Amino acid sequence: ATLLDKDLVSNVYHYAILPATDNQLSNSIALNMLYSSEEARYKEIYIFDQNLSSWQNLEGSINTKTRTLTAQTSQASGFIAVFADHLDKSEYLKEKINSESMLILDAKTGEILLERGSEIQRPIASLTKLMTAAVFLDHNPGWNAKISMKAQDDTIPSKIYVKTGDVFTTHDLFYATLIKSANNAAKALARSTGLTHQEFVDKMNQKAKDLGMENTHYVEVTGLSSENVSTAHDLMILSKNLFADMTFLQATTPKYFTIATATGKRISMQNSNKLINLPYTILGSKTGFTYEAGRCLTMKAKNKSGKEVVAITLGADQIGAQWDDMRILLDATLKE
Repeated sequence: ATLLDKDLVSNVYHYAILPATDNQLSNSIALNMLYSSEEARYKEIYIFDQNLSSWQNLEGSINTKTRTLTAQTSQASGFIAVFADHLDKSEYLKEKINSESMLILDAKTGEILLERGSEIQRPIASLTKLMTAAVFLDHNPGWNAKISMKAQDDTIPSKIYVKTGDVFTTHDLFYATLIKSANNAAKALARSTGLTHQEFVDKMNQKAKDLGMENTHYVEVTGLSSENVSTAHDLMILSKNLFADMTFLQATTPKYFTIATATGKRISMQNSNKLINLPYTILGSKTGFTYEAGRCLTMKAKNKSGKEVVAITLGADQIGAQWDDMRILLDATLKE
């Protein structure tokens, strides 16, 4: 039996480990296989399932330097082989990804590794808060400055659940804006600069212009408005710039964080990014979602060899697709 949409790029081998019960081992074993294809096509180890009379793929990792694939199985015996997709790797990945716009960049060389729809202008939801935080830093009244929450700050979730009159430091509001993606924290943070709302938004647009973000426009600081628009290309410029700053690394990557009011009331927050625990060093992160924008995500990550990438996904229309898409992009470029 063969796979109609795959090419065989290795020898077919048979292995057997005895003794075994019903062809199952008590512990998984690692299978390592060489492949012959040098093309940038997606490859996996497959094992032949005699019950189904078909080849089944085994999830694993690839080492392109040694042209070796590794996968785990608990099956005690079987025929194994490496198959490659007919499409090259970039086209294969594009077919698997739900997000309408995406861009992934080698952070050190500047090489674009994969992109689709990166110049399409679209709503960006809470990715807006990256620019809100950046403009705040340009006008920071001091990390210990105290800001009282006002009724005008209250908004729909995501938000921190506080009362009008609760007092926070700008430090805590900055972290709540980026980790929790709290809309009321973003409003209070902008207000802490002493600028009016319109003055602050004007600064956001001016900073975008200064950075060369030609297709970006902001009308408010949270991302709730669908009139806050950008492109994956422009957001790559912003993300690459901000995630090189230790302040943003520290304020976007903790899994948990606790802030406190001036009276000692503590509020615990969990990072809105579910991929913080990936087996890479996360150097920056921001999530976003509205119905108009879809599910959006930007991340910077590094593998053990020191390779760093920045990835943007915009407009995913399926629940959880932003996590799946980002994992696919990071694994494809960083997995060793």
